[in-house]
Amino acid sequence: MEAITVPSPRWVLTYNKKDISAEIAPYMLQITYTDVLKGESDDLEINLENRDLRWLSSWWPSKGDQLQLQIGYEGSPMMNCGTFQIDECEDNGGTADTFSIRALAAGVTQSLRTDNTVAYEDMSLEEIARKIAGKHGLKLTGTVGTKKRRRKAKRVTQKKETDLAFLKRLGEAEGVVFSIKDGQLVWHDQDTLDTANSIIVIDRSAMMQRTFRNKTDQIYRGCEVSYFDPVKKKLITHQYKDSSVTTGDILKLNTRCESKEEAIIKAAAALKNSNGKQIEGQFTTTGNTMLVAGVNLELTGLGLLSGGYQAHKVRHIMERGGGYKTAPEVSTSAMLVKGMKNLRNNARVIK
Repeated sequence: MEAITVPSPRWVLTYNKKDISAEIAPYMLQITYTDVLKGESDDLEINLENRDLRWLSSWWPSKGDQLQLQIGYEGSPMMNCGTFQIDECEDNGGTADTFSIRALAAGVTQSLRTDNTVAYEDMSLEEIARKIAGKHGLKLTGTVGTKKRRRKAKRVTQKKETDLAFLKRLGEAEGVVFSIKDGQLVWHDQDTLDTANSIIVIDRSAMMQRTFRNKTDQIYRGCEVSYFDPVKKKLITHQYKDSSVTTGDILKLNTRCESKEEAIIKAAAALKNSNGKQIEGQFTTTGNTMLVAGVNLELTGLGLLSGGYQAHKVRHIMERGGGYKTAPEVSTSAMLVKGMKNLRNNARVIK
């Protein structure tokens, strides 16, 4: 019988551009890289043995020092997780002495996490995003539809919010997601993410553990947005409907809008934010570098829960003695309208 070769997990860690993988391998307990889709930054956590207390002396890292991580399998292309800046270190003692290092995606500075109050006038979402990116030395990357990118607003106010929280709020109102990755401010159009093809099929038998939950409220058949038109001097109302939901309440949205086009974009985004995550879950499977935040995947073997999902947060975990595992957090999304026909009005149906 031919022997089956099991690929060996591999990681490469550099500290201030120096490869320290071999030096710290004997002390490594766990490496966890978290890849997020929106509203946060990627992060890296490293847990180490500290029996000889070397991490409390000459090996103590400095805040702001840089780490870079690659993970994967021997003989296969490695996934570049990006560059991170050390944010905090923690000594843990008791039955065993351990040391933890937590790092955030490069570019997440203190100023980015400081509340600000700013008024942006006659600027588009793209112009606001580029201005904030430039303020923090970041590059704006990603792709967003023209309508959401170039339409200017007369005035948008950031009031006692961090810049990332402010961008998250603006983006969610228009169906755009922001995150900080590897020294870049990344934005994506949620519509484009939702309609992308699934990149992988994962069966229940490949899940080491799993948790799924079904949301039974806040599912709407449409969104009605109302705003005051200063030119016409009257209240204007527009309605946007979800073609996949035929019964249910209408979501009422009162927000500042300057045109019918803007009202429809905001209504569609609000409806998607409410209806999109009808089913949420998380599971652990064998390490897979294809699983990154934002990808769509197909789950099978779960009965009525089988179908299409989107990953919005993915943890890649390297453990001593436990190999390489990937733990995605997933939810249903608007992709189900075209890709999963057994979800209607918050219920799975078998045909």
